[in-house]
Amino acid sequence: MSLAGRPSAAETGQATLFVDVFKRTRGAEGSRVWRGSARVDELLPLIGRFIGPERARDAFLAYARSRGLSSIADLRADAELVHYAETLLAGAIGAASARVMVASVAQEEPLGLDEVMNILDEASQVRAYSVQLEEKSRALEAASAELRAANERLKELDRMKDDFMSTVTHELRTPLTSIRAFSELLLDDPRMDLSERERFLGIISKETERLTRLINQMLDMAKIESGNAEWHTEEVDMRAVVRESVDATAQLYQESSVTLDADLPESVPVVLADRDRLIQVMLNLLSNAVKFCEPGRGQVAVKLRNEQDCLRVDVRDNGPGVSAEDQAVIFERFRQVSNPHTGKPRGTGLGLPISRQIVERFGGRLWVESVPGRGACFSFTIPLHGRQHDRQSAEPELEAGKTR
Repeated sequence: MSLAGRPSAAETGQATLFVDVFKRTRGAEGSRVWRGSARVDELLPLIGRFIGPERARDAFLAYARSRGLSSIADLRADAELVHYAETLLAGAIGAASARVMVASVAQEEPLGLDEVMNILDEASQVRAYSVQLEEKSRALEAASAELRAANERLKELDRMKDDFMSTVTHELRTPLTSIRAFSELLLDDPRMDLSERERFLGIISKETERLTRLINQMLDMAKIESGNAEWHTEEVDMRAVVRESVDATAQLYQESSVTLDADLPESVPVVLADRDRLIQVMLNLLSNAVKFCEPGRGQVAVKLRNEQDCLRVDVRDNGPGVSAEDQAVIFERFRQVSNPHTGKPRGTGLGLPISRQIVERFGGRLWVESVPGRGACFSFTIPLHGRQHDRQSAEPELEAGKTR
């Protein structure tokens, strides 16, 4: 019942009389304030009646010596002694009974209004301090939760770094091994048949291009994140960008026996962007799509359309799709989805993060929609001229914020 309400002034004053009054009220010099009178020769027999005369005397003598006095006769019946006597008695008959018994020989005067108000002020201060402690405790709990989350994130980043090093090592070693092996074959056999020589040189050329793409991706990510990437903003015809990207990957699709169709309007408004960077995005999306299509049955469709305030490009495939868990992480650095045919990821896991940063650089967004088993659709938008002008006018301030 006490917890359900607040005490009145009278109740607080009365409680102070019964609950450790001597610890709550102190004088200016630090001594206990006690409004009453008592005598040692009355307190000692009273205590002795309940705990034994000898034990009571020993206790009072020990108390006198702790105060630097040589005998009980030197003791003064002040608030400290009354409280001590009450504590001794409480161990034998209980706190409430001890309070009543001591009060029978130690006559106390009631507290005045000023003293009651002082007690209330102290109680309010205690409550306020308790609230502060609770707030600090909650703040510490929140900080601890943030630290735990940051620690988990660091562990995840460390794991991603290890995965990246393993992937990059594999991706670098594979083309280098091929280049070295076929170069040694050509060197060891100068009389090799011309057709065989051309085949080996073709493999060396492709592996060199693959190695170059890997290194360029790593350099691109480093430059973009450091703010040192070069951007050449100009008016770009997205129809020409999509068509050029489709033509550039046609041979790859033919070798993989995957159909590639493009649905392009007769004309679209120009956008302000870096043409080469947008081609880089398209090539990455098209090469990703063919990797996850089944040879002979794979189909990839590219569609460009003009929406209300932007141009939108969709790259849709009929592969195995992307799970909800993978959709949440594939745009993070070094994250890869396993190839359904080989069971192993291909590439560095940097293509999609780089593509997203390029698109966002020009005020657009890049995302994926997929139902597992029904393929995936990667889409991105680029704002039209007016909206993009607003975006680019704010870029210097954004870049300054990043620098800070």
